[in-house]
Amino acid sequence: MLKELYLIRHGEAEHLLKGMIGGWTDTPLTDRGRAQAELTGERLASLLSGKPIGYYSSDLTRASDTAEIIGRAISKSPIAVEELRELNNGLAANKTKEQAEALKRPITYPILDWIPYPEAESWIMMHDRVARFMDRMKHDVPETAVFVTHANTINSILHWWMEFDKELISKVSFDIDPCSITLLNLVEWSGSKNISKLNDTSHLI
Repeated sequence: MLKELYLIRHGEAEHLLKGMIGGWTDTPLTDRGRAQAELTGERLASLLSGKPIGYYSSDLTRASDTAEIIGRAISKSPIAVEELRELNNGLAANKTKEQAEALKRPITYPILDWIPYPEAESWIMMHDRVARFMDRMKHDVPETAVFVTHANTINSILHWWMEFDKELISKVSFDIDPCSITLLNLVEWSGSKNISKLNDTSHLI
């Protein structure tokens, strides 16, 4: 049963420098992003101390490439899965921010059900996708797992971990920076859920 989960956001990706929208836009890491992944791998190798882990990543290039780089440091190959992708932005994927803005639909409420672009996901659709994956994985991975994924996906995993209802999901979000480390674990003496690290970037300095 899953007792310790490291969540890593991918390193800096090229779309961030080209004025493109994120989501399912599929771009590789920048040189800086690769350097961030190298440093994150070194830090994770120290934190994991050779313990057996489950190792998964989003199948989008920026995440899978980050995971491959980290994997060399921790001697583990990632399993890439679609369920850990970022929020699906539908027809806005691979568009500039200006092109995406032209496609954007008016906001509807409740905000969690708003689908901002044609063929996209709402926030709750993404959360349900991620939560279903986590429900399956929590019994099928070793006690320690590492997921390399995206900022919104990490937010959804945090909401799942803390068992937030829709009202809290709509009110609470977390800053997640490139190649930051977030650690979720179970308190040994009580079994209660804990956020031990959140958006830790100290290894990147």
